[in-house]
Amino acid sequence: MQCPVECFGLLYLNPPYDWTLGPADSRRTEQAFLSHTYRWLKPGRVLLFVIPGDRLAECSQILFTHFRDVRVYRLEAPECVRYKQVVVIGARRSRRERERLTDSDVTRARLYYAGLARNPSQIPVLPSEPDTRYDVPVSGPVQLVYRGLPLDEIEDLLPQSAAYRQAGRILFAEPVSATGRPLTPLHAGHVGLLACSGLLNGIFVSGDQRHISFWQAVKLLERTEEEDDRGVITAGEKERFSNELTVVFSTGQVAILK
Repeated sequence: MQCPVECFGLLYLNPPYDWTLGPADSRRTEQAFLSHTYRWLKPGRVLLFVIPGDRLAECSQILFTHFRDVRVYRLEAPECVRYKQVVVIGARRSRRERERLTDSDVTRARLYYAGLARNPSQIPVLPSEPDTRYDVPVSGPVQLVYRGLPLDEIEDLLPQSAAYRQAGRILFAEPVSATGRPLTPLHAGHVGLLACSGLLNGIFVSGDQRHISFWQAVKLLERTEEEDDRGVITAGEKERFSNELTVVFSTGQVAILK
């Protein structure tokens, strides 16, 4: 998405909490979205930036260099607590204000944001009554232009492509089907292996307990963070597979067991 610079009076930014792949390296999407969109704000206009508190350090350079009167608050709604969300509020600096900044100012600010990122629980909670005021003047009409690929149209046309049909035979395995009766009775371990592999999917029992069972393997992503003695935080990700059972009863009740 592209937009002319310095055209908005307010930017409400809540980017995905993930990693983005770049031509040279990877970086957090919070930082990538902020660096791409903060230029859309007019000088003196207001940014509302909602991110996990432990990601403040990655955004500290832009937040201090380009914004003044910055306040950081912790959010307390259940979903916000789950993602450790904080809201950053600030007004964009003018060019003259940026030129007055010194290297020592930048260093102190980065240490300040790094301290908040290490201890997000120490950030004050967003008060119910405002403790400061940010004026948001009316901005004129602005046209946003999307210059990416038409993903919805591509998704609709892709199955009709001859190349897609040829590649599909290689990329997508044919569904596995098994018929017949076992030669010997199955033990509990045999039943568990067959169920988890998807070979026992089907309709079971009768009456109100009649249901459809569907097993599938799902990939889970586990994130870890470690902090060394110098306060450097190292983030890691590990993928693993688990099993998930979806059960749909004749009564309309649906259960997903993980």
